Amino acid sequence: MGLKLFRCKICGDPYLGSEPPSFCPFCGAPERYMVPAEEYVDRNTVPDLSAKSRENLEKALDLEVKNASFYMCASNCAPDPLSQAMFKALSRTEAEHASLICKILKVAKPEIKPDEKACLKDPKANFAAAHGREERAAAFYSQAAQEATEERVKEVFAALTEVETYHIALDKSRM
Repeated sequence: MGLKLFRCKICGDPYLGSEPPSFCPFCGAPERYMVPAEEYVDRNTVPDLSAKSRENLEKALDLEVKNASFYMCASNCAPDPLSQAMFKALSRTEAEHASLICKILKVAKPEIKPDEKACLKDPKANFAAAHGREERAAAFYSQAAQEATEERVKEVFAALTEVETYHIALDKSRM
């Protein structure tokens, strides 16, 4: 059983393994987006973004940066190692989404720091806040996928809808 190189069709990050992972370890996209590296094509150059797609991508970038900052803070103040690890993983995933959106928009990725004002010291309250954030993100991405006219933008928003929906289920299990 040798190692193979796979790449995620959503974020483009590489993964070494004997089989593709069930979810991209970087952006959380489901396994069907993982392809052998030699089949990967970078599709993040989207010529002539529509005004609506640009607007939605800019909103998505703001949302992902804020969510990553929230999760960083929630991880820092979580009382137990499991909650710390979960919030840290969610922060990394949201930061990866921000990176992906920056590639499409052709802008520099903003610095992401813990937002001490966004999270609470109560873990249950942070899980409830996380749940609300993920619900809003999934609803927005679903709408943005419908509004996009570019195939790549539709694909990215559809994948992000799925990822955020998985996060909702994860949050529910901790509330």
